[in-house]
Amino acid sequence: MTADFDSLTTTKSGECFAMRQRLPALATASLQMSGVRALVRALAGRTTCITMLAGSGSRWIASLEEARAAGRDTGANLAAPRGLFGVANLMGFGPDPMPIAGYALAAVRELGRHVIVVRGWEQEIKDTILTPLSYPTGSWVFATQDAPGGKPRGHGDAAFQTMPLWFGSEYVLVNFGGDASSPLTALSSLAVMEALSQGSAGGLDMPDLIMPAALVDNPAYPITIDERGLPRHFGHAKLQGASGVASGVAAWNGYTNVGVRVYRASALRDAIERIRNTWWTKDHGYHIPGNAPASDDPTGGEFALDNVDAMLAVDGRARLLNVARPQELSPVKSLADLERFRRDIAVICKDWKTLGSLS
Repeated sequence: MTADFDSLTTTKSGECFAMRQRLPALATASLQMSGVRALVRALAGRTTCITMLAGSGSRWIASLEEARAAGRDTGANLAAPRGLFGVANLMGFGPDPMPIAGYALAAVRELGRHVIVVRGWEQEIKDTILTPLSYPTGSWVFATQDAPGGKPRGHGDAAFQTMPLWFGSEYVLVNFGGDASSPLTALSSLAVMEALSQGSAGGLDMPDLIMPAALVDNPAYPITIDERGLPRHFGHAKLQGASGVASGVAAWNGYTNVGVRVYRASALRDAIERIRNTWWTKDHGYHIPGNAPASDDPTGGEFALDNVDAMLAVDGRARLLNVARPQELSPVKSLADLERFRRDIAVICKDWKTLGSLS
């Protein structure tokens, strides 16, 4: 069976989810490769995976402090990133318990070179996640995100700071250490990007961004799609000033993005440079519309990858891939999120069985 990936990422996106388990194999066939494992090896040599583990985690810290004040011992170190907090491992391999970030790092382990954005705790990440998950020695590098005024300035700024580490890659896959990440979503997104880049037959330009999406009821961050099925606006609160979309705009079919995203590296670099040239100054940091700094934060606001996504969408350079389960919308921001994360990751871990059958 062949697949029309132009249509599946535009006008026929509604049909894509039913094919999610076959997408890597379909992309492999369209590229005339010998198997999914061969595709993974070929993509890994041209891809950098960036995993974000440097967020300030203010809600996480607040929840730990609240638990401590109530006399509840969580066993957590308030200084450690939330991605190092141990949870049950439901993947069937690796350590148990496993740090939350282990799920995100396991999902992309074989998909490229790795840049892990941190603010300390490198040895703990290596000892509790990378080594137990059999990351090959030399396959990753840690990058410490600078934090003006003591606060990291967003994952877009992290992508900017790490540009020398992904220079020369063809694709950049980004994920987040607190998310319930699916290995099937990550691989499918990268495989479809490659299929569209090498064999697009629908007359549309090859995309610069593949945005995995889930179809959900009443999405908190809806995506507005045009008549060709291209995403044009993302309903994230941070982007209201940048996109000009008022809050409450109805989403087409209730699509919303999950944490994983795949960029053409050259396009990501160009978008970062455009944003830096337009909205960053040495004296005042970032002042991106919709991302304005708080009154008590004079060092500058954040630069989010959401701003890159919005720019590429406005230019018609983004595609949605309706491949994600709704359960992938399950980031851990506070202790209160852990039970939902456990339930959702139990569903997502079924994707490891699917990948095993494709090998």
